[in-house]
Amino acid sequence: MKPFFALLSRHLRVPAGKAGGRMIELLIFSCLLPMGGLLAFSDDPTGLHAGFPWVAAGALVFAARYGSLWGVLCAVLTGLLINTPLFAHADAGGQHAALALGTIIMCLVVGDAASSWRTRSQQSEAENQYLRHRLKEFSTDYHVLKVSHGQLEEHMAGQRLSLREALQRLKPVLSASGDGLQAGSELMAVFSQFCSIQVAGLYAMSGDSRVDPQPVATHGDMLELPLFDPILRTAIKERELVSIKLESLDEKHHENSLLAVVPLVDTNGRMHGVLAIKDMHFMAFQQQNLNILALLGNYMGDMLTRSKGAAESRAAWFMSELDTALRFAHSHSTESVLLSLRFNQEPSADKVAQFVSTSIRSLDASWLLTADDDATVLCLLLPLMSETHGQAFLQRVDKAVANQFGHPLKTCVEGMQLKSLRGGDSRASCLSFLMKHAGADALQREVRGNPGGSGTQSDVA
Repeated sequence: MKPFFALLSRHLRVPAGKAGGRMIELLIFSCLLPMGGLLAFSDDPTGLHAGFPWVAAGALVFAARYGSLWGVLCAVLTGLLINTPLFAHADAGGQHAALALGTIIMCLVVGDAASSWRTRSQQSEAENQYLRHRLKEFSTDYHVLKVSHGQLEEHMAGQRLSLREALQRLKPVLSASGDGLQAGSELMAVFSQFCSIQVAGLYAMSGDSRVDPQPVATHGDMLELPLFDPILRTAIKERELVSIKLESLDEKHHENSLLAVVPLVDTNGRMHGVLAIKDMHFMAFQQQNLNILALLGNYMGDMLTRSKGAAESRAAWFMSELDTALRFAHSHSTESVLLSLRFNQEPSADKVAQFVSTSIRSLDASWLLTADDDATVLCLLLPLMSETHGQAFLQRVDKAVANQFGHPLKTCVEGMQLKSLRGGDSRASCLSFLMKHAGADALQREVRGNPGGSGTQSDVA
């Protein structure tokens, strides 16, 4: 029976483990109503003379639930059953055959409509999930900007550095090495300056739920990290800021424990480290300041994720976004667009390439690389865009280049290609597409350091 269920699962697109249960359900749907009608209404078991042939309802429900092919199988079994000698005493033999044929046709229509609606619903849900993921990043950026403006107004008289400027200065420091937490002193300086902490330590993660007890950076007289502190364990488990209550602070119940723990976690839930706070100014231990600490923890988590990809490989972030777009295309048939522009030797070509690479949405990804013949190639990934929208994007970019540089984009571009990513595409096919403009050697050189690209060299080759 196992080989039969395996073969059935391949043809009907159902997991092999569920094929047996689906077949049992199929037999129940196809036999329950006809046999029930035969037992309850022996003079009209199919309901033909009652105004509605309700015996066909089981097959239609099965088609709406599992698709047209399963519905047709259920209708065929129901049709075979009502045309057996068991139902021969009913004076509607020809009508039973017509009922079986009509049920099969209705199952095809209902199943196709249900499958189409289900596919569109799953695709919309996948797009919403992707947008919610990016909305977390946009929300964090917005609140950081809001806090920065408030502090800028508050400290303008003293000409104090704004939070936004401090975070902007952090980006090149974080990208200088593969591990962004090596810049722990700069990260600690931001926390101490804008959140009024007095004694704290910054610690990296040695595992998904384990903290390295050796501090990356400290502020004040930070002693050994209490690894079994309940506040620390809760913060790691929940991946959210955890602090003691204000009443405990007043009664000095925190002297042998941590005051608050801020996880440095990105929007994907990946934790880079924790900020363990032993002491801070009494007036600063308020909910508003704790909210700023939590916000900075999330923002720095995102910065560490982005900077790690930028430090390890120029292509890392682009390839990570490409893998995400391909995964959504495979699972829910969401469309994305992959573009490559090959620039010529015009004097302004490099400036135009830089301009186009930044004239994209935050949702998009750009990748500038040098081809085998030293030509500049710009690769763009536009998630959740159709091919028509990609063409419209090129028209908008052409107008923007004309306004900025006084000439259209085509004067600097000698080659332009566009690919719509669908369920049948893979990383290898996308790299082969980009290889037409960049060349195999250039792509291999760029993606060789991509941490998420196991087998990348063979993909390019």
